[in-house]
Amino acid sequence: MIMDTDILATLTGALVVAAISLALRPAVQRRPGWDPRLGVLALGALWVGLAGVVLSVAGPSVPTLLLVAGSSAVLAGCALAARSRTAPRAPERADAPSAHGPAAGRWTLGLLALAAGADVLFGVVLRLVGAAPAAPGLPPESAAVVGVVLAPAFLGVAGAEVVAWALLARGRFDYRLRLMLVSQAGLLMLSPTLLAIHGWTVGSALAGSALAIAMFVVALQYLYRTKQLSGSVSHYLVAWTAGAILIAAGWFLLDFDGSAVVLGVAVVFQLGLAMFAAVVAPPENAGERHAWLLRPFWVFLFLVLTFLTEFFLGALLDLEIAGRGFVEYIPFVRPSGSSGAVANALVYNGLWFAAAILASAWFLVALGFTMGPLVALKIRETRERPQKYRLGLTIAVYAIAAVYIPSFASSTPLMNIPALASLPVIGWGFGLRAGGPFEAGISLAVLMMYLGVGVLTVLFGRKALCSVMCGAALMYQGTAIHEMRQFNQTSKVGRYFLGSQLSTAYVVMSGVAVVSLFAVSLLALLRLLPAVQVANGEFDTSALPLPIELYFGGLWFVMFVSTPYVGTYNCATTGFCHWGTLSLPFAKVGLFKLKVKDRKVCQECTTFDCAKACPVGLVDMPLYFRTTGEYRSTKCCGVGDCVGACPYGNMYHQDVRLWLRRRLGRSEPSAPAGARGGVPLPMVRSTGADGGTPRPAGATLPP
Repeated sequence: MIMDTDILATLTGALVVAAISLALRPAVQRRPGWDPRLGVLALGALWVGLAGVVLSVAGPSVPTLLLVAGSSAVLAGCALAARSRTAPRAPERADAPSAHGPAAGRWTLGLLALAAGADVLFGVVLRLVGAAPAAPGLPPESAAVVGVVLAPAFLGVAGAEVVAWALLARGRFDYRLRLMLVSQAGLLMLSPTLLAIHGWTVGSALAGSALAIAMFVVALQYLYRTKQLSGSVSHYLVAWTAGAILIAAGWFLLDFDGSAVVLGVAVVFQLGLAMFAAVVAPPENAGERHAWLLRPFWVFLFLVLTFLTEFFLGALLDLEIAGRGFVEYIPFVRPSGSSGAVANALVYNGLWFAAAILASAWFLVALGFTMGPLVALKIRETRERPQKYRLGLTIAVYAIAAVYIPSFASSTPLMNIPALASLPVIGWGFGLRAGGPFEAGISLAVLMMYLGVGVLTVLFGRKALCSVMCGAALMYQGTAIHEMRQFNQTSKVGRYFLGSQLSTAYVVMSGVAVVSLFAVSLLALLRLLPAVQVANGEFDTSALPLPIELYFGGLWFVMFVSTPYVGTYNCATTGFCHWGTLSLPFAKVGLFKLKVKDRKVCQECTTFDCAKACPVGLVDMPLYFRTTGEYRSTKCCGVGDCVGACPYGNMYHQDVRLWLRRRLGRSEPSAPAGARGGVPLPMVRSTGADGGTPRPAGATLPP
């Protein structure tokens, strides 16, 4: 051995990063008139250098001599290709490849092939010097390849290459896309195999999850700001989410059972994606652009991949922070018996595992840190102060009611207080998840919770539940997700649920949801019937709550990712949510309604911005405003975007607060302040709100 293994690996890695970065720099930066042959020459020389390192480490043998000879031949070919290069060529010379056209594309692909080959040679060096131990539990060849890919030196070189390409591409892409490119390097270098120090596995899981979540926020905000995407950008965003899934799943499987194959594939995928995005993909603004909201399948694919990444990140965090105990309560069935029995047991175990992760604390934390910032960004853009307060309350309620109380409150010192420890805590199942007999305290808690929601619905409408208390409020009200509300009108399924009328489809779906949930809950409580019979003939009564867990922890998220085909707030629009269905009678007799100050304004309005802004698809509200001056719908979730969207400040909410103001003799709310209040109305020549003196054309609404 010529020198210490770590020193040799470090020096060789630095040589690889420098040579590849310099060789690909003109291609990444799209320099006019660049000649790729010098880059090919540099990479050919790198090949020879790496082959020499292999020869010096492994000693003279037939394979190493053939490797050196082949690398020398590559260098000779590169030199012949670049022999006429003595000065910058004029663009009109036909024999010099330019930065554009098919010839340049072929040369660029050749550069990428040489760069990928150089990374492979570097992996050979790491393997020979013992810096890449074989991965356990695999055949020798696969173990060697996976061990090289997950070696600290290889991960460091791969991350450095990606960072270099991102810096070189700074003139071609939006800063958010460059951040996502740099994040790929971060995900590579946060691999649990990078450092063999105490606490690194947990630290890498936390840091890597935080980085992935932050990049999802960046990607969703980029979609919100950029209404049209080029083909290369849309492909990159989907590929980035696919790479994030591989990374998250690889981290989880490596920590759970020591399987390193998925993580190795993820590293190779990330490196290839970064190389392709930086070198081959055209600039952000090049080529034809399409409105992403007109591509439902692309949006659906992006949401599915994002959700699956969040799922594995939640599983990883549960495993690292809570330990393996987070799956101990799952009633797994040991697969045995016939092939059919084994298949049934595997499906059953898989469903329980998915339900456990989706209801776990750290999955909800990851989801909250993804969707919460989008709601915070919407708060910053919202003009109406009540809307700001409501959105802020939505974030706080999710953190407290969906995450803290069900998952963490019982382990805090507060729960050691006898008066608090005796209070029953009902999770998002609201009494439906109970697997044991009814107890007096639990029964009273469930009853009071349903009654409390009913009272709040009477006072504030469904706003209290659907726009504040429920987790759907956080999911659907962020910037990018709220932008998807147009799918309510453009999707084939969403059209069946438009408007305030309860369609046949709504009645059927809501009836099935309510009846099935309470029926399964009753069976679980009474332990009347088994749900699964395992191979040994014993009945597993613990399977009965599984449909409830899948409903709240699985099917709801299926509905969420189906937004491009069903529309936003589809839990409320379709009747899928049993809570929303049960609140309909209370909303019918409640105080909440939408009102306008002047019907004439609505009669002359041609924009229908209120209907366009509604995330529930209540497209018939302008008709009611024109005829009666008010609108009440049991499907209205009280989001309030319609009020802010009115360009004339003509709308307002009526609930218990306005009722109290009137009883106390205080003035009613005025038009929203800011740019939307008091817009000139040249097309309106109407009476005042009180039926008095007509306003001339061009008048404004009273402030």
